[in-house]
Amino acid sequence: MSRYPLLSSRNLPAYATVMLLWAGSSVVLALVLRGLTDSTLSWAAALVFAAVAVMFGMSIMFGASAVNLRKLRPGFERLADGASDPAIPPVWCPVLTMATRAAVELNEKVREGKLPAGTG
Repeated sequence: MSRYPLLSSRNLPAYATVMLLWAGSSVVLALVLRGLTDSTLSWAAALVFAAVAVMFGMSIMFGASAVNLRKLRPGFERLADGASDPAIPPVWCPVLTMATRAAVELNEKVREGKLPAGTG
């Protein structure tokens, strides 16, 4: 059993947030679509199109993130093994770049003994 499973009841608030963002983005996109088509498109058709379009975009981001994480894993493993320069490759995703930066900075703080009081 993984310490960080992909599906977990602990993640329900995050899942709900993503679903609300999906629904909200879909409604906004449907409103824009109806406005651009001078309301010749039914509300239901606009909403279905928008929901599918937003989900398609989200799935592209998810797939790309999974691919990029596979690229990052060997570098994170080298970092965990104590490499001072783990040669983690750059990726296009700003969130994964920020996670990489945080991991490298944490590693540097651990090496220098500069962790804040109460963290170790």
